[in-house]
Amino acid sequence: MVLVVEASPVFGAESQGTSSPQSRYGLRCASCHGASGKGDGWRAKLSWLKMPNFSDSAYMQTRSDDDFLIAIKQGRKSVMPAYGLELPEREIKDLVALIRSFDKAPAPPKPAGTAR
Repeated sequence: MVLVVEASPVFGAESQGTSSPQSRYGLRCASCHGASGKGDGWRAKLSWLKMPNFSDSAYMQTRSDDDFLIAIKQGRKSVMPAYGLELPEREIKDLVALIRSFDKAPAPPKPAGTAR
């Protein structure tokens, strides 16, 4: 008996470094966080979990880039997988920049020495 929980193109073009941040987000994040980051992905709709709305300026101002870097690298509790061993640091930073782009308000000034 074979049980397939989810098929993921982890070892496809993405593993060769040819994918964009948008395609990585689409493969790894959009099913929960939604295509435009509103927290309305199909998995969020099927569960009791409330996903953050990355297009909500008030929410985004409460989160630093480091918060997002840590969440992507280490995951969140048992609901968000950790990608720190699968994605290089540069690709994670690109995902953070993409997540920031969902919020159309200008970003608040960053203190010196914080992650970009």
